[in-house]
Amino acid sequence: MKAKEIIEAIERKISTETQMEFDNSGLQIGPFDREVSRIMLSLDLNENVMNKAIEKNCEMMISHHPLIFDALKKIDLNSSKGKFIEKALKNEITVYSSHTPMDINSHGMNDYICDLLSVEDTQSITDTGKDAVYKYQVFVPATHRDVVVDAISKAGGGFIGNYSDCTFSTRGTGTFRPLEGTNPYIGTFNVRESVDEYKIESVIMKEGLPNLINTVLEVHPYEEVAYEVFPLHIPDFPRGIGRIGNLREEMTMRELLEKSSEIFGQNSIKYVGNMDGKVRSIAVCSGSGAFLMKSLIGRCDVYISGDFKYHDYQYAFENGLNIIDIDHNSSEKFFPEVFKKSFDNLDVVFHTCESVFCEIYRR
Repeated sequence: MKAKEIIEAIERKISTETQMEFDNSGLQIGPFDREVSRIMLSLDLNENVMNKAIEKNCEMMISHHPLIFDALKKIDLNSSKGKFIEKALKNEITVYSSHTPMDINSHGMNDYICDLLSVEDTQSITDTGKDAVYKYQVFVPATHRDVVVDAISKAGGGFIGNYSDCTFSTRGTGTFRPLEGTNPYIGTFNVRESVDEYKIESVIMKEGLPNLINTVLEVHPYEEVAYEVFPLHIPDFPRGIGRIGNLREEMTMRELLEKSSEIFGQNSIKYVGNMDGKVRSIAVCSGSGAFLMKSLIGRCDVYISGDFKYHDYQYAFENGLNIIDIDHNSSEKFFPEVFKKSFDNLDVVFHTCESVFCEIYRR
């Protein structure tokens, strides 16, 4: 696939339209008109990651944090960012980032962390918008029902909450008469045919609709495929940042801290709360989540996120909210794994590179 095609595949599933207003996700450099067979995945973009990508002959780099976040007024080739851009251009390496869209997206960063922590029945901490959802329905002969259902799922249709492959089939009789110039899969010229058919219904987000239609057309046996598409207003599918839910099993704050230490790979963790107190309801936000803290008072037992300041701890303590402060890098280090899991159908080799630039000194 070309870089442009890979970007289109990414944005059918994780659209840049979902990003928060401060973000700059999407294409950073390129796309270059070359085949992509190797992709470098990383949390951040810096010279070390670029050099690794060149060493591995990668034609594309995909990061969580964008290279270009604030407006660039100049490209200084003596600066770290300038050297990165220069090497990307010289080596024709397309650079792409998926930041808050990957945080917001269902099955993205926050849902992945919830799975690791065994947090269930999740919903967004706060809504950031609503996805335009369409119902798609197609008529197909009974012999090809499963083939079309598989095609719908492959194209990203049928996602409702934490469920995939959601379709509904109604059996009935379809009629048609092949006229001059036709080459029907079933039927005889100028004779009205009655065929055992299914109407298959599913839902799809707006950005994935064209791909869904084309994917079904490729496997459908009919010359002329009967299908319908119309927007849904109810139910709507809100999207949002962070997740809040319940632990599968109640535990103490001490046990949750030990589990968090293991999952995030931190030997020391700042926290607010009673070590022996019982906790069940959990809120999670990867990266910097202090801005959501006040909205969680009274809604959960523990909030797991990063980049809290002294007065955030004080506010949480005074308002009875337990805090587990995971450092920014540790809470987002899963990006390469989450991305690979989301796009394991891409015919490319993924390489990963750590981009840690801040270490912890322990005596």
